[in-house]
Amino acid sequence: MRAQYRFVALLATVALSVGASAAFAHGGHGGEGSGDRHGGEILRSGLVGSDPAGPTLFGVAPAGAPWTIGESEARVAGDRVRVRGEGLLLINTGNPALDGTTGTVTEVVASVFCNDNQTGTADFTSAPVPLDPDGDFRVDEDLTTALPSPCLAPGVLVRIFRAGAPAAYIAANGGMFGDGDED
Repeated sequence: MRAQYRFVALLATVALSVGASAAFAHGGHGGEGSGDRHGGEILRSGLVGSDPAGPTLFGVAPAGAPWTIGESEARVAGDRVRVRGEGLLLINTGNPALDGTTGTVTEVVASVFCNDNQTGTADFTSAPVPLDPDGDFRVDEDLTTALPSPCLAPGVLVRIFRAGAPAAYIAANGGMFGDGDED
């Protein structure tokens, strides 16, 4: 039931982000007058775990097993990406030995997409970071290339990093960030 709710929340958030893109994109150019010392906040959201029956987002397919995530937050500004999560773990796999673990996934990346980019090639992808056995990870990285300006309907996918490249996504922006506290 929890995975279904998160999947529905993900779909609703993607739809809302398209309709509310102007609100997310204000100040996203990161130039003078953006009003934010970090280049203007483009996106602030929680994350939801992926479902293998879920949608392909930005041209990237979900992983082949369901994932859940605890407390999380994705923040994208004109010059920085910060994504953190606790308890990004496999669930309901049909294999009790895998449920509640990260399986064989040891590294993840955060990919940022703008402007209905459906190519599967992100506008920015972070360096890989460890996914610890408890499912905790943290990305905190300066953008190495500028995002498109404006960055409308932004999205963040947490993707498996394997064989030197980003692969399927296991979490995406779309839930309440943090613990529901907006500070």
